[in-house]
Amino acid sequence: MKKIVDVFVMDRLVASYPIVAEELAGPTPNDEHFVELVKAQMQGASSYSKEELAAAKCVVRGLLD
Repeated sequence: MKKIVDVFVMDRLVASYPIVAEELAGPTPNDEHFVELVKAQMQGASSYSKEELAAAKCVVRGLLD
């Protein structure tokens, strides 16, 4: 399953992350799963402050949106 997660901080687009999640032998990943993957990646990046991470809003969309 492939999605794009757009990250906004203070209504400004700061990043777009293409995410590919394997479909496991269980329920299909929901949008919150993709947001969690992106936030974990952002926490590892030194360019985002804790305040920016707390204020970040994410929009999940399909590749064709």
